[in-house]
Amino acid sequence: MATEAKRQKVDNGSESLQNFLEWCDRVGLVLSSKVFVSKRGTMAAYGMLAKDNIEEGEVLFTIPRPALLHQETTKVSALLNKEKSCLESSSSWVPLLLALLYEYTSSQSHWGPYLSLWSDFRALDHPMFWSKEERDGLLKGTGVPGAVDTDLSNIQREYTDIVLPFILRHPDLWNPNTHTLDLYTQLVAFVMAYSFQEPQKEDEDDDEEEEE
Repeated sequence: MATEAKRQKVDNGSESLQNFLEWCDRVGLVLSSKVFVSKRGTMAAYGMLAKDNIEEGEVLFTIPRPALLHQETTKVSALLNKEKSCLESSSSWVPLLLALLYEYTSSQSHWGPYLSLWSDFRALDHPMFWSKEERDGLLKGTGVPGAVDTDLSNIQREYTDIVLPFILRHPDLWNPNTHTLDLYTQLVAFVMAYSFQEPQKEDEDDDEEEEE
């Protein structure tokens, strides 16, 4: 019966997707029976599609806090917290991105089944992965080419001035030949596309009061 239930959550036989759904069960991530995961009809890689009518306000998935991946839950959280003063940046993303660099390339990562869904973050087709000629030609007049150029410049500076020196100080955990500027840039795009702000406890309390 458990196998049949899992089949209803997925649209194809992808091994990596099956592993992800099994991981969801292990960590307590709950998907509504009204949705399933598929590559069909999505813009990049996997997405969640409806297979039944969904009512307004209906919960489609629930993620337990321990399953969230960020600088406080990663295996290297103690080190990131200890050296947080040297990881400050204008973006404030450096600790999160260092956590992602570590977890994405670790064969023992708790989030391996999720991260393995992304063999190439360039599949996101973010304009920062386009050539400058493509950006300037296809997005002329939108303001996007200039914004992307600024982002790429900031990413390179952040990596060179903050991330790389930190990596070199901790060769047992990171490797500059693996954790490159290119991978760092891809993970920035990943964060832009898929990260979300975790609600704070006070926000949840306020929501509960409003609902009551």
